[in-house]
Amino acid sequence: MKPCTNHKPEESIAAHFAEAVEWRRQLHRNPQPAWLEFFATAFVAEKLDAWGYDLLLGKDIIATDKRLLVPDPELLQAEYDRALKAGVKEEFLAPSKGGFTGVVGVLKGGLPGPTVGFRFDMDALDVVESNDPSHRPAKAGFVSQAPGYGHMCGHDCHMATGLLLARYFAENRDQLKGTVKFLFQPNEENLSGASTMVEKGLVDDLAYFFSAHVGINAKETGQIAIDVHSFMAMSRFEVTYKGRSTHAALRPNEGKNALLGACAAITNLYAIARHGLGASRVNVGIMQAGTTWNIIPDKAYFRMETRGVTNEINDYMVKKSMEVLQGAATMYDLEVEIKPAATSLTGRSSPELIEIGMRVARTLPSVTEVIAETAFNASEDATLMMERVQAKGGKAMYVLFGTPVGGGHHSTTFDCDEQVLQNGAEFFAAMHKAVTQ
Repeated sequence: MKPCTNHKPEESIAAHFAEAVEWRRQLHRNPQPAWLEFFATAFVAEKLDAWGYDLLLGKDIIATDKRLLVPDPELLQAEYDRALKAGVKEEFLAPSKGGFTGVVGVLKGGLPGPTVGFRFDMDALDVVESNDPSHRPAKAGFVSQAPGYGHMCGHDCHMATGLLLARYFAENRDQLKGTVKFLFQPNEENLSGASTMVEKGLVDDLAYFFSAHVGINAKETGQIAIDVHSFMAMSRFEVTYKGRSTHAALRPNEGKNALLGACAAITNLYAIARHGLGASRVNVGIMQAGTTWNIIPDKAYFRMETRGVTNEINDYMVKKSMEVLQGAATMYDLEVEIKPAATSLTGRSSPELIEIGMRVARTLPSVTEVIAETAFNASEDATLMMERVQAKGGKAMYVLFGTPVGGGHHSTTFDCDEQVLQNGAEFFAAMHKAVTQ
């Protein structure tokens, strides 16, 4: 690839901005959720390969025993076939078969220096995107073509930003100090994708780690939030109560009502005293039980989560939740099975990178406002990667890139100002220069 010499990062990146917009729109048309991100995997891998990156795919980057809530084989195959039909090359898709999605691309520069990692999430949501003419993707012809799925949180924007940045480094490889590693991560929304990559040791060699999100609390184009805090630690569980079915009128005394036990548990989960030292949360989002009118249910299933603004507060919520779940089982003479479904940690950017980030952001023409600090107030599994990097002596940073977000994150009308792709890539390129000079 022909290098771009004598260019500032923003000049070189701007030259490929129009391409990045089209990458984003292709990804937006072809959304797939957790462990099904086949189109995105092959799409990203093909581009990184063409630009000279060494690729890692499939089981080389995903720890099998760390995957949670993997779809059934029929759905995995159907979505694999969907990606092929959409036009990606099977040579880049085949390693992900069975739900081993994601891409890692590594590029060694021409000059000595540290290894710097950039993480971008890939998964879409189980959301039907709006086809209303007022929704820009519908009007401009890049609305989701996958029924039931939509990139309604901006991960398509993240991937396009990552590709734009990767292109910049590839074109300036001779002047690149050290090694850059791009981690395109599956399954952020269910918060179990990062753990599969961390388990494979993919961030253990990083001196610096960067990740970001569009929007959230930076809702105007040109804004950047540097010190993002209040990531909520989170734990998710699948809970199943097992009892005994019987006729609800003839022999109710012979039954063991799993639905009743589950209802008691759920009611008392919400009654857990909130922690006095910071925000804490509990929620049950799905419940399934029973078969018909006059049969006492012998099985009840639900999905729950706890959150805390610190790891310790979330641990408190988990402990109390386990007591409630076991207590309901004892009260109604039921068996209970509790399966962990996801975990994320709280996190904070390294102070040194916050200081550098404030300085760098103020030098970039694309930045119209630097938000010194803001609360995230949700969960993000990039914190697992941040924690591992920091535990091994590296530095980590998470920022927000400003953009309007249509109807809001996870809504049917989410959209972004695509200028954010260039703005994000420019900031990351400038940060790389700052930490390696």
